[in-house]
Amino acid sequence: MKIALLCAGLGNIDRGHEVFARSVFDLLKNDLDITLFKGGGQNKDREVVLENIPRYSPLLADMRLNVSEKWKTSIMEEKREDVECSTFAYFALKPLLIGSYDIIHCLERRVAQIIWDHRYLFKNRPRFLFSNGGALARGRLPGCDFIQEYTEYNLKKGIKAKSFLIPHGVDLTVFDPTIKSDFRSRHNIPPSALTILSVGKICRWHKRMDYLVKEISKINGVYLVVVGQESPDSTAIKDLASNLMGERAIFLQMPHEELPQVYKSADIFVLASLSETFGIAYIEAMAMGIPVIASDNTNIRQILKNQVFINMKKEGELAKAIKNLGEEKRREISKNGRRVVEEYYDLAKLKSRYIEMYRKIYESQVKDKRYLFRDKIKNNICNLLNIKKD
Repeated sequence: MKIALLCAGLGNIDRGHEVFARSVFDLLKNDLDITLFKGGGQNKDREVVLENIPRYSPLLADMRLNVSEKWKTSIMEEKREDVECSTFAYFALKPLLIGSYDIIHCLERRVAQIIWDHRYLFKNRPRFLFSNGGALARGRLPGCDFIQEYTEYNLKKGIKAKSFLIPHGVDLTVFDPTIKSDFRSRHNIPPSALTILSVGKICRWHKRMDYLVKEISKINGVYLVVVGQESPDSTAIKDLASNLMGERAIFLQMPHEELPQVYKSADIFVLASLSETFGIAYIEAMAMGIPVIASDNTNIRQILKNQVFINMKKEGELAKAIKNLGEEKRREISKNGRRVVEEYYDLAKLKSRYIEMYRKIYESQVKDKRYLFRDKIKNNICNLLNIKKD
């Protein structure tokens, strides 16, 4: 059983997708014949870097979009990701064809769709698995044979008959609340100062870091630490934080393996996003024994079980929740959070489920759909619409 795990963003950007790809490969590489294809970094044993145009390449600096200014930033991000994934996918075809893989596991929708559309090139038809990290509903899923969903909530919106339910997980030997950290002293944060941590892209349109800054700035003496990838919004958000909080707002980028040191220094973890497919940073924080404040969203509640949920759309709600979260309550929530992670999200426990998923996929019988008359009609209509559009 040969497995190809593809992640265009790995080596180019740090998000949940990339953490997932790295975690799964490291978890299984000693037990399965698995090769990791990634967008950047170094070639290593069974780790292959593929050519691509990274989303933040200077080649894309002069991108021109005829769109509303209101949505320009988010649409530009989508276009950048599309370029990265498309170029990566086409360069992936050759090694995938040469490698004769039994299972091709894709994390990005665009990568999955391109390789699926070229499945006719493979002499021995591989099984295609897509990890639905964007919580795509069934109508927006790429072509694939099987789907990995992360939560029951997302599974209900997908195609249950061909889906596996396996959540993200964390290495509890790495995210261990007993570790020592000198992060506060290195960044001049007083030992007694209440410190709020957020881990995610420094942007307005999803992680809503501007809302986070405004809310934290309402609390006297509180420090804010944000660790995440930068975006076109980052400069404006940092300027806002500097104006409202001065040196009490700290923005950083760092390798994922260094994050436990930062989590250890924090008193409360917050993500201001209104929804998340999974949100691995929540789980990392809970594993480190930090109480989490999150949006009151059905999927997020299902993942976190017993943390603090508020209406993140409402001004003043986050500041109020932080003020109401005293030390005793924080300790109680911290213990509950660690227990949840140990029960549901321990990578060591999830390992057997991943191996079993791959085994079932490998042993499955898959057939390509026959080309029917209705497909001909559909394709003709699509072709006509494209001609009219041009």
